[in-house]
Amino acid sequence: MTLRRLATLLAVALVVIGIAVWLGRPRTPARDPDSGGPVLAGLAAHLDAVSAIHLVGAGNQTLVTLEKHGDHWQVREASYRADDARVRRILVALGELHVLEAKTDDPSRYAALGVEDPADAKAKSVRIELSGLALPSALLVGRTAGTHGSYVRVVGTARALEARPALDLGRTPRDWLARGIIDLAAARVASVDVARAEGPAWRAERSSRDAPHFAVTGVPRGRELSNLGAADSSASAFGNLELEAVRAATPADAGKRHRVIVRCYDGLVVTLTAAAGSDHWLELSARFDAALAAQYASGAAKAAPTAEQVQAEAARINALTAGYEYQLAPYRFDGIFRPLSELLRH
Repeated sequence: MTLRRLATLLAVALVVIGIAVWLGRPRTPARDPDSGGPVLAGLAAHLDAVSAIHLVGAGNQTLVTLEKHGDHWQVREASYRADDARVRRILVALGELHVLEAKTDDPSRYAALGVEDPADAKAKSVRIELSGLALPSALLVGRTAGTHGSYVRVVGTARALEARPALDLGRTPRDWLARGIIDLAAARVASVDVARAEGPAWRAERSSRDAPHFAVTGVPRGRELSNLGAADSSASAFGNLELEAVRAATPADAGKRHRVIVRCYDGLVVTLTAAAGSDHWLELSARFDAALAAQYASGAAKAAPTAEQVQAEAARINALTAGYEYQLAPYRFDGIFRPLSELLRH
């Protein structure tokens, strides 16, 4: 074998070994240059500057408008307070939104991800627009991506993205309302007076804070309660009371009305009224009764609220409810305006 031939074979062998080593290397896919980056650059540092959030759906129809009013948010379409915690969650999620993967630049594939232009009457996307920023931001939000992400596309760009975290966008004004009205623990309630438009009025009252049951007055002669605790549930009818719908209150007419007065040991008094046959709509107001608080002061727990705290609570309730009517779930409404006949033995 000549020296030249040996050198040629050695060179070929080195090439083969090099190819084998290259082929045997583990493959690492090329990194998406957008991966991990923010979808809305700079938003996280300016969330407090956002003054309004607009949600726009198919046919460019406004779905919901959320507006900042001082220290709280309001749903424009309902002229009522928004759920501040939910609004804050969506703003934080938008600030944290980061690219997981670039998906497509092809407009023909946008509909599959739900990020098509909402000008289309059949569009499934929601355009979320943020006002109040130096550079207003707008994002098309499409279908969910798995359990932790969403498909999105920044308005004015072609690239659709898979991003995290998932964006929970309620599409109706009701989805954004502050649902809670009042929340009175049963142990706080001293008495409940119920006067319905029809049937006798009645009162459920504890003889003392530690009494096991509510006594009932107003029971017709010859009738009796179905059991000792028949009225106990009346005290729990005002815990975590939430609205189903809200509207501006209309002037009370001269028709028949139901009225319930709830008196608490600490002096808070809440009055609820509803027109008979009102389809579960009611109004409510609150006040502080110093004499009532003094009546029960001797048995108050050390952690009981002060008169100033209860006065402030009554003011907060009135600030929320004044000028509005609330529709309740039927079972909640019926639990408040309960007829005496339901407590009696048949």
